Amino acid sequence: MSRWLVLAAMALAAGMNSPQPALARSSTIGWRPGGDVYSYIAQALDMIRSGKGYRVTGDQYSAAAMQVVYLESRMPARICASPGAKLNFHLGFDKETKKPMKGLDPVWVAFIGPRNLKRLGKLPAYGKGFKTVKASDYLGLCK
Repeated sequence: MSRWLVLAAMALAAGMNSPQPALARSSTIGWRPGGDVYSYIAQALDMIRSGKGYRVTGDQYSAAAMQVVYLESRMPARICASPGAKLNFHLGFDKETKKPMKGLDPVWVAFIGPRNLKRLGKLPAYGKGFKTVKASDYLGLCK
């Protein structure tokens, strides 16, 4: 098991057990292109601890989409989506082999959750487009 996988699993486990503080104020999450999943895991843990609520107003791609789905599973009353926001998913890119992944990474399964992966169905390979869904179907619609 790679060092990154162990660190990510530990971070996710810590986030799952952290207390959820009372809602303080809300922040807007606009369009985000994705990027390194480990950075989004660390940011998600900070977001959970912040006590803020989050309104997703822009499209989320890749690791950013995974993050908001993870946040919904940890703090469902503190995150919602505007009607036009979309989540865009695909399989990952392996930094070590420099090739698109053929299947789901265990870190991704832990981050998105098996239930959401089942809802999403088959994901396209990295570089082959996105599986796009309405963010409000996964996060709930903002009031």
